[in-house]
Amino acid sequence: MRWILAAVLSLSVVAGCGDDGDTSSGTPTTVDPTTTTSSDGAATTELVGSWHRAQTCPEMLAAFQAAGLAESHRDWLQGNFYAGGPGPTTGDPCAEALGPLEHDHYFTDDGAFGSHDENGEEVDGGDFEVVDDDTVAFPSHATEFGYDGDLVVDYSIDGDVATFDVSPPSSCENECADAYAWALSAFASGPWERGEAS
Repeated sequence: MRWILAAVLSLSVVAGCGDDGDTSSGTPTTVDPTTTTSSDGAATTELVGSWHRAQTCPEMLAAFQAAGLAESHRDWLQGNFYAGGPGPTTGDPCAEALGPLEHDHYFTDDGAFGSHDENGEEVDGGDFEVVDDDTVAFPSHATEFGYDGDLVVDYSIDGDVATFDVSPPSSCENECADAYAWALSAFASGPWERGEAS
């Protein structure tokens, strides 16, 4: 997904990494991460930190198939596994894929979210908001993809292990599908283990 993430990262610099994505005036509007709110302070504290796992293309493919996005968003499921280039456009989407590859996410106590690839390079950034004790939203990513709904991911934490569950809404097309393809590419598979802050 490096080639896709490179494009997304360039957008994230404008829209995802603390900006609301409104570039119509030519000047990004900054989102203040200290305004991130949570309905559950304990949930925020529990989620804050760094989480890592090794991911494989077959696991990603299974998640995209379950969500009905494997065909329409093939590039998103393949992107991490082809050394920055495109994967196969026909046949097995995971043919000759690299992996498993380490990946980590971090959540900060001031509402920032980001990711690192297997080389420790930052490949994503934005904000997050804990909705309740098992749901987290990604407002800047929703904006980045032009999705005006809530881009949410369910999660649970047991000690130093987190699991994330991405379930697109029953009617999810266009911008919604793009936003949830990102969420799947970010959170599908696991479990995730708590690590040192990146």
